[in-house]
Amino acid sequence: MKIGFDAKRFFFNHSGLGNYSRMLIESLFKYFPENEYVLYSDRLDTLDHAHPEALRILKLYVDNRSDGSDLYTLVMVDAPKWWRTWGLGKRAAQDGVEVFHGLSNELPWDLPTSVASVCTIHDVIFKEFPAYYPWVDRLIYDFKTKKAIQNASRLIMTSQATQSQVEKYYPNAKGRSVVVYQAVDPAFYGDGHVQRTRETNAPYFVYQSSFTQRKNHAVLVDAFALIQHQTDWNLTLIGLNGPTLAAVQLQIEKLGLGNRITCLVDQSRQEMIDCVTGAAGFVYPSLNEGFGIPLAESLAAGLPMAVSNISVFRELTEDLPVYFHPNKAEEMASAMISITTAEEQTRQRLKQSTLQSKIDPKTIAEQLIRVYSDLKKV
Repeated sequence: MKIGFDAKRFFFNHSGLGNYSRMLIESLFKYFPENEYVLYSDRLDTLDHAHPEALRILKLYVDNRSDGSDLYTLVMVDAPKWWRTWGLGKRAAQDGVEVFHGLSNELPWDLPTSVASVCTIHDVIFKEFPAYYPWVDRLIYDFKTKKAIQNASRLIMTSQATQSQVEKYYPNAKGRSVVVYQAVDPAFYGDGHVQRTRETNAPYFVYQSSFTQRKNHAVLVDAFALIQHQTDWNLTLIGLNGPTLAAVQLQIEKLGLGNRITCLVDQSRQEMIDCVTGAAGFVYPSLNEGFGIPLAESLAAGLPMAVSNISVFRELTEDLPVYFHPNKAEEMASAMISITTAEEQTRQRLKQSTLQSKIDPKTIAEQLIRVYSDLKKV
């Protein structure tokens, strides 16, 4: 098959949507090299500024196949700034793309019906929590999502929870979607080196997330303040800069926790992986997620987990973590203390391996190829 992707986020997004795009494409490259993949962007002349992980993936898979053809092709779309909306579809058809996958809630409007289309819908949090988004952003997200659902041959949802939410707000999505979880970078899977790192470093909880209101850092800091004298574990907050960072840093200072809580902002991908895999435990107080890749990455890393009691987390990790209400600091604090105990760590460790299969890159790639192949037969 010849499969096309809108690769803007693959190259230039440094958060969840970019990570999703990179892991999906790398998994397909690795496990299904017999296909031809076309990556579209309008900024190929600025690839030196692309995400380092995107460049690593391309470099890793530069070898030609046995028939001399390339595994992938990079195509620059010569179109105005709205090229992803108008221009990309026509170009993909001209290039002979058989299946086009929109990786982040949108598809080109000019994609002809001769090209099968798949669109991943990550979440509709802008519908569930509208106060977190400016009204203009909500309007744009709603319009693009509605248009993608209308035009897509098949929809991919990142979780059953997202599937239910999408169908609540966009009823015409019913019966047209399949749930495919997000694969996790193999670098997160635990090994002896990680275990030695955890044993030799001062233990710490880790929370990996951008600094935004929905991620709920403030309640987490309050919860840690409640247990600061009950544990020698510290707390590390790592993620992209965002609108709540300054307030969180001020809160830490006012509580006198500067020597116990560390904020690591805009770190490299490798530094983030090292931070997560070297942690003693993971805490995830987010209010709402479409999937929750940090949860999956911490599951792969084998960390004991204390997480918000929301449906998508229960779907992914079932009864493995200690759950808490995300708005109750006392409950969150109690859950965090629980995962510092040997008894709770042992309980979780015994369940981790069976759940890790949900996020296995090969399994995810196989599910995607099944979706593409079924569309091609139609």
